[in-house]
Parts: sequence; structure tokens; C-alpha cells
Amino acid sequence: MEEFEKIAEQYTPLIHHMIKRLNIYRDKDEFIQIGLIALWEASKAYDSAKGQFMSYAFMTIKGRMLSHMQKSNKIQMREQLKEAGMDHLIQDEEMMHMLDWLIPKAFLETLTSNQSCWLIHHIQYGKTTREIAADCQTTTASVKSWKRITIKKLQAYYRQHPEAF
Repeated sequence: MEEFEKIAEQYTPLIHHMIKRLNIYRDKDEFIQIGLIALWEASKAYDSAKGQFMSYAFMTIKGRMLSHMQKSNKIQMREQLKEAGMDHLIQDEEMMHMLDWLIPKAFLETLTSNQSCWLIHHIQYGKTTREIAADCQTTTASVKSWKRITIKKLQAYYRQHPEAF
């Protein structure tokens, strides 16, 4: 325990530097705690044969802080969507994660938000073009266009990457 206290004292400036570098201005105490936990984990998992401890500690602390930032941003976004009455967008985001195992992520990243909207509503909910248009407050012609382009993209992707399916 005394050994870690020495390490913590030595690397506390690194934790503060990382907080400053990542532009963290809220919940600094929480991020200091995350940094100390990451430092402790790094001290336990460190293998001197693989490099310097400073580099390993730096990457471990940075990774934990970035991971926590992503999680808290996701939670904050969900809360804001719920407050704004847009719960259906949360379901769409969760559906995108479900689609990851069904359709290659590289393909999903090529879709626009409208094309993703069509794909999600059609696959998850089995909605018709007219129902999707009503949900998205647009015309059926627009939804048909999203569908047509999405199917063309999917066919082209399949021709180029048949092993992905």
C-alpha cells in the first residue's frame, strides 16, 4: 500500500495534466479518482519487459478517462432525449447496436441518418413506407428514395465484401 502511495504521489501531476489535456472542466474530483484507479490498475498489470511504466500509465489513465467521458456523454444524451420527448431516438440507437451483428458495421457507417432510419424502422418494427414517412414527418417519396439508395448500397457492399455476410 505504501508503494502505491509513492506512485500516486509521483504520478498525480500526470493525472492533472490529462484532465487539462482532455478539457475536463466538470467533475474534476471524479476524474482524479478515475485516474488514481487507472494508475493503481496500471501498477498491478505493468510488465517491465513491454516498455516504460510512464508510457503504460499514461495510456491507461487516458483510456479510462476517455471511456468514462463516452459513457457519461451517452447517459447525458439519453436523459436530454427523454426530457425532450424523443424516446424513439434512443430505441433507434439501441437498434443500431443490434444491427451490428446482423449487418457489417462498415456498411452501416456508409448510410446517412435517413437511410439508417429506414433500415431500422423496416427491420426492427416491420413498418411500411407510409408508416415510416408518418413517423419521420416526411413524404412517402422521400422514404422510397431512402429505401432504394440503401438497397443499392447494400447490394454493392455485398458484391465487394461477400465474406462479410
